[in-house]
Amino acid sequence: MDIDRDPTITIEWKEGSFPQIELTEKTTGLVLTSIEYFGAVADDARPLRDHVQIQWRADSKAFSVTVNDRFYSTSKIFAMNERSKFVEVDLPDYETMTGFPSPKADDLQPRGRAKVRGWNSDGHLIYYILMTPIPSYTGEDPLEHTVLLNVTVEGMTPAKKMKKQNRVGGGF
Repeated sequence: MDIDRDPTITIEWKEGSFPQIELTEKTTGLVLTSIEYFGAVADDARPLRDHVQIQWRADSKAFSVTVNDRFYSTSKIFAMNERSKFVEVDLPDYETMTGFPSPKADDLQPRGRAKVRGWNSDGHLIYYILMTPIPSYTGEDPLEHTVLLNVTVEGMTPAKKMKKQNRVGGGF
């Protein structure tokens, strides 16, 4: 986080003053890219750096940033373009990834997880989605999915949809 690197930076959480997630070259400290913090403002008392997880693809041409807040997780994915710059790549919509239409907000409790679990040996992004239904939910969508995605600078496409995971532990 830029606030770790530069102690003169203060967090005001006002327009344009969000901290930056910075990827730096370890040996030189050169900032490779800066990403505006996209988590919930003051969601819990942990330092912001404890909310952020970066995961690199083995070839170092793509990475993900996941922010884990108290009730939500969200991820952004970046790939290297032909000019060796990292650009954000949009995730496909819910139906493309899962085969189910997006659930209605009225069917869900106000918490969920949508996050990167890592990269597999084939270079696919492992993306996990968990939504918590209200007790009366009767839809066919299990609301829990693990999807493998092909990531290129042009976009993402599903490589494989995994079977529903056991909610206890929910591991992949």
